[in-house]
Amino acid sequence: MPPAKCQHWNRCGKYTELAVRIDRLEERLAAKDRRILALEEENARLRDAQCGGKANPATAKPFGSSTPSSLIPIKPNSSEEDRKLVGGQPKGHPGHGRKSVPDGEADEVAELPRPASCPVSGLPLASWTTRTRTVVHMVPARRIVRNYTIYRAWCPLCGKYHESEVPGVMPYFAFTNDLISQVLVDHFRAGIPLGTLARRAGVKKAALKKMAHKVAELLEGGVARLVEEFCAAPVKHADETAWSCDGKSGYAWGFFTPTVSVYRFRGTRASTVPAEIFGEGAHVGVLGVDRYSAYNCAWRGRMQYCLEHFKRNVRDLLEAEPENKEYQKHIPRFLELLASAMTLRSRKRGKEYDEESVSVRDELLAIARSPVKDGRLKGYFDLIVNRRDRFFQWVCNPEVEAENNLAERRLRPLVIARKVCFGSQSEKGLKTRETLMTIIDTLSLRCDDPVAKLSQVLDAIGRSKKTNVSELLWGPKTQPANVAKA
Repeated sequence: MPPAKCQHWNRCGKYTELAVRIDRLEERLAAKDRRILALEEENARLRDAQCGGKANPATAKPFGSSTPSSLIPIKPNSSEEDRKLVGGQPKGHPGHGRKSVPDGEADEVAELPRPASCPVSGLPLASWTTRTRTVVHMVPARRIVRNYTIYRAWCPLCGKYHESEVPGVMPYFAFTNDLISQVLVDHFRAGIPLGTLARRAGVKKAALKKMAHKVAELLEGGVARLVEEFCAAPVKHADETAWSCDGKSGYAWGFFTPTVSVYRFRGTRASTVPAEIFGEGAHVGVLGVDRYSAYNCAWRGRMQYCLEHFKRNVRDLLEAEPENKEYQKHIPRFLELLASAMTLRSRKRGKEYDEESVSVRDELLAIARSPVKDGRLKGYFDLIVNRRDRFFQWVCNPEVEAENNLAERRLRPLVIARKVCFGSQSEKGLKTRETLMTIIDTLSLRCDDPVAKLSQVLDAIGRSKKTNVSELLWGPKTQPANVAKA
């Protein structure tokens, strides 16, 4: 019989046992509620520390100070002080004036007709003098459709038909090499959408896509040479960003030197992608990267961590807890030294650079060796002390940048393109973008007119498919200069 129906419930052993079990279950439930509340508070505190503000989903920054503006849900208005900041020289500066171009350097020289008389009084003018005014004129692009009359004849000796060659056009192509080069550079370098270029040229977007795939296949042989030059460079940089393909998440990898840009588009962020570029041989030179672990696994040479990323991490601690005494004591001067290290190459040369770089390094290490109790600050200080070989390559070699800005700036057009086209729509499109971005970006670094250079290469390929594409693009291969030892 249940305890509630029992006449002797106050002396019933079953009722007592059930009451004890209920009390224990209630205690366990209360303990779980307290645990859940503590975890929620800890989660809110961690989100607050990471985002640099209150853990409000509407205003929180998911990546702290590294969050791009596009991922901030609600952006505050700029302050009055920021609105007053304008570029250029201070108010009242006389300026340098507009520079004129000599007649020998101008593309065209035109002489205007003399005024017949004074426009006010109508009297003849006297005391004639001249001056030169330099203006810049843009020739507007105009679509031209041409019909060529092609002569075709039979050769009885070789048994083949021979036709007139259409100048500046690839076999079986409907577009001239000039149009192809302009469209590819505008799309893959300037980021102009392919649909806009199709409307400008008066052709279908699908036709431009097929043309891009075909040109990428023809120019693919010029990529391997750039990978070799990247690996042999004494100073190089690498970075990656998100890039989707057909709705699936992926990544765009960039490997850069001052004269080389190599791109890889893959569906993974694993170390296999940089390992594919670096190869199995000896790794020479210094690689500048952020502290992403994939490069640590793939690169076996010297490495330079980006001080700007490190500076941002340390500054986030001070912004999250401005009242922390240890932060107030060590971080401000530490940030000043990091900023000084990143601008040292532009301020000093020769012996002055050597002296100041050593001074900045020693002071940074002295601050990092200071006894601190805060675990997060101690972790950053221990990192720079224990891995100082990856933080101070710029001290002994002025050619090594203390930051990874070169890679960040090269990837910026790709990030903008991602907002417009939302990634690639197929694996073939991904491969086409990888090849053409590598070729066109490197051409833009090495010549003033990449459109004309690319058009010349396509002309040569159209005349003979047996030509060496790598030599057409980059010239004859030379023996590499002395490079830094690994």
